[in-house]
Amino acid sequence: MASNSAIWWVKSNAANGTESTATSDTTNFSDGEIILFNESPVVSKGGHIFQSEFNFRQSIAENKKVDGTGNEIQDMGIGGIEVQITGLIKDSDSSNTPITKLMTWSNELKTTTGYVQGRFGLRIDDFPYFNMVPTKANPVYGYVLNDVTFARDPTKDNKVGFVLTLRVGGDLRGWLDANSFNGE
Repeated sequence: MASNSAIWWVKSNAANGTESTATSDTTNFSDGEIILFNESPVVSKGGHIFQSEFNFRQSIAENKKVDGTGNEIQDMGIGGIEVQITGLIKDSDSSNTPITKLMTWSNELKTTTGYVQGRFGLRIDDFPYFNMVPTKANPVYGYVLNDVTFARDPTKDNKVGFVLTLRVGGDLRGWLDANSFNGE
């Protein structure tokens, strides 16, 4: 593989949501609808991921007992999964393709025809538990680009930091089960 991590964007009615499909789609960008990141320090053009965070949000309802000694809580299951990726992109000048892609993707719809629950895929080679290929057949799921934050440090010439947040859209339990994370 060309890198340790990748995020990609799937176009409307793409044959499938795989990384290779996004790479071969050169309609908007000559190197495809994908951003590759290395887990080693950046020494040339490209990006580096410093940290990835994965948050399982639990839905725990609280039922107040006005005249009781304590409130009752009720487990409602997983409320969602969020992935936050923090890194650095080299060559932050006006010709930087990863920054242009993130800004373009932020401006586009986060779902599309065929990929109605999310059009973004993710691969992290050394922590594959949250890798996802968007699907358009049951179970339907995909990542939704929640937000992107860019941080420009004036002491780091021609580099820009970023924080990227993705959320799992669609059949969360179906995605977990398909990856053998099923319980009872």
